[in-house]
Amino acid sequence: MLVIIQKTAAILAFTTLLSAYSGVASAAASGNKPLLNKNKFSIGAGVSINSVDVAGVDDETGFQFFGAYDLSAVNLMDGVDSSIEFGYMDYGFDGVDNDGIWATFVVDGAISGQLGWLARLGLDFGDDSGLMLGAGVSLSLSKKLDTRLEYVVRDDVDSIQLNFIYRL
Repeated sequence: MLVIIQKTAAILAFTTLLSAYSGVASAAASGNKPLLNKNKFSIGAGVSINSVDVAGVDDETGFQFFGAYDLSAVNLMDGVDSSIEFGYMDYGFDGVDNDGIWATFVVDGAISGQLGWLARLGLDFGDDSGLMLGAGVSLSLSKKLDTRLEYVVRDDVDSIQLNFIYRL
């Protein structure tokens, strides 16, 4: 039953993000000023190598998809951007239910040219419920597309992730 609730929550979170984007687009088309700016939405997906500190359990490959919204109104300091991200991740471990939704606050900035840094702090609401903390580097492939290499730590599962994020 818990699996059904988690998967339903993940689908609901992703659908809500898409609905918000659609609502922003339709408000803009009708001439009303929208609450959110549709140009600040992003979507992403990636793969991960996941490990747990349990004897006899090998590392596994998992996947995730997520949505983000740029919080340009939250300026922590010059050169630092912030956003919120909501996603769904499957850790890939066989024979066990090992997926769930997560939400994080992300800060990022430029290192040099197209190379950047990022850090995240948030919560995992899935099978590894609890605090989620990560850091990594990003590479801007174009004006709309970035790739990220991150190390993310949760209560039980640690991940090395390769993600792509597309700004809508």
